[in-house]
Amino acid sequence: MKKIILYFAAAATVAVACNKAEIDSQKAEEPVVPEMKMITETVSGSRATSTKATISNTDASFKWTAGDNIAVHVSNGVTSKYVFTSDEGASGASAAASSASFTVVYPEGYSRDAFAVYPSNLVVANAENYGQEGHALDMTLPSSYTLAQVTDETSPSPMIATNTAGNGWSFYQLCGLLRLTVNNIPASTKRLEINFDGKNVAGNFAIPATVKGDGTSTIALSNASGSNSTTITITKDGTTDVTFNNNAWLNGLVLNIPLPTGTYSNITMTAYDALTDGNATISMTFALAHTASSVRACKRTASFPVFSVSSTKKVTFAPGNLQYLGKADGTGTWRFAEHQYDFIGDGPTSGTDYQGNVTVDGYTKYNASSDKDVARDLFGWGTSGYNGKSPNMTSTSSGSYYSGSLTDTDYDWGVYHRASGHSSEKIINGGNYLWRLFTGDEWSFIMKRQARVYTRPSVPTYTETKDLYAPATVMGVKGIILFPDNWNGELDRNIKYGKETGASYTATTCDAQKWAAFEKQGCVFLPAAHVRSGVAISYQNEGHYWAGTVYPVLNNTEYRGGTLEFTNSGTVLTSSTNNCVRNLGQSVRLIHDVD
Repeated sequence: MKKIILYFAAAATVAVACNKAEIDSQKAEEPVVPEMKMITETVSGSRATSTKATISNTDASFKWTAGDNIAVHVSNGVTSKYVFTSDEGASGASAAASSASFTVVYPEGYSRDAFAVYPSNLVVANAENYGQEGHALDMTLPSSYTLAQVTDETSPSPMIATNTAGNGWSFYQLCGLLRLTVNNIPASTKRLEINFDGKNVAGNFAIPATVKGDGTSTIALSNASGSNSTTITITKDGTTDVTFNNNAWLNGLVLNIPLPTGTYSNITMTAYDALTDGNATISMTFALAHTASSVRACKRTASFPVFSVSSTKKVTFAPGNLQYLGKADGTGTWRFAEHQYDFIGDGPTSGTDYQGNVTVDGYTKYNASSDKDVARDLFGWGTSGYNGKSPNMTSTSSGSYYSGSLTDTDYDWGVYHRASGHSSEKIINGGNYLWRLFTGDEWSFIMKRQARVYTRPSVPTYTETKDLYAPATVMGVKGIILFPDNWNGELDRNIKYGKETGASYTATTCDAQKWAAFEKQGCVFLPAAHVRSGVAISYQNEGHYWAGTVYPVLNNTEYRGGTLEFTNSGTVLTSSTNNCVRNLGQSVRLIHDVD
């Protein structure tokens, strides 16, 4: 539909004490204002059927968002320019639907030619030759989106259509699209950051060849100066520090993310508890393995690797066992081990004993010493340094140690030494997380988790219910792997889980490459770092990890500490069936809540 609308310019004058001759003279001198003619045209814009950039789970459908604006190129054969559906007298998409009407206004004598572009902010009004033959169609892909821009069936992906007078617009994608469904988003999440492993997904891009609106044009990284980014940030509304999901774990959040054409390997997604800065509450890396094109979308599902410790609470682990590097003056440094498989034991591995696997520079004494200048990672009950219970305590009398529960007290290493703790000696690589010990019940719960996992390489769809842990050897170190709640076993179908026949430290082995793949899926490794009594270490290839709960025994006259204990055969004892005298030196692995 096309109609001519005439606009007339009128001049108003106010005369004070003027005679008719003066007025006639003024009228004769007034310039004649030509009439201005504008064309208003309403045109249908739809998604081209061959493009699959925004896809629903069932039929690859697309929806405009009501009010979406486009830039429309017009020309009179001599000059060219862009007009916008947001201009006065015009309007954007009429409905949230796969096809919508747009109204554009442009001067008479001009007609639609070249291209129409979505979104309109990809072009500027004074770029007359923008996108014409011999001229680049430059654009900037944003590095941040709000949920409303990328969720459900809404896509912010740039599109282009042939802009022929008298015809509607069929828009084709300039990018590919990743339709990412995210599970296990913590309730505290206020922003998501998705990193594309070195691939630029935001910043300056251009169509490097002749620009066409028929679905053959795609974009590539521009040579124009500017800042490009490998990370996309998503927030609730971009301005308010609010959470995604009203304090409940969020499953099935669908994100539609534009991807410049090219090959992608891995992506890393991190949830933060603040609109800017804040703590990274949880992170995951997984293989995308996708070649993005403008006519083919990619659907992936990703679940944050959390560990349930009760029916309502989920946690994530510290990156390694807790270590203390003591000094002769009684001070020292608290840190997490550099790798999950690191432990100090009684020094570097030597001889036939299974000792530590890591050397601490500058230290010659490890754990089996009562001196202060010792590198240690086997601690007596509650020896955080609080109230005189120093980490170098080696007394063989339980009465020397705190007798109560460590949970929510400064005797808990995580509580006392975290960034907000009361100790001046902070965990140097602990960030701002609220670290703490497991409770006895939480160790019991996490070791009883089960899931359906793939177990037969020759039958791709076959699954069995298995315990979500396995004895293993990682980088030559014996211990157990804990698998996150969403583990499906696809990464290794030969794992011997839990206490099943054949389970042992040597049944599952991981070199550096394999363990890196396990870690990217959120797996945790607990090294069998032995146990210490006084200054003697027992090399039994066992792991002993403190919980924060005490258990009364012997008619309530003795109190023992909660423990996770595991052996080569996959046998696991937790605090409900096993607890230890408080004088034993055991490993400490801290956690923080993510719900």
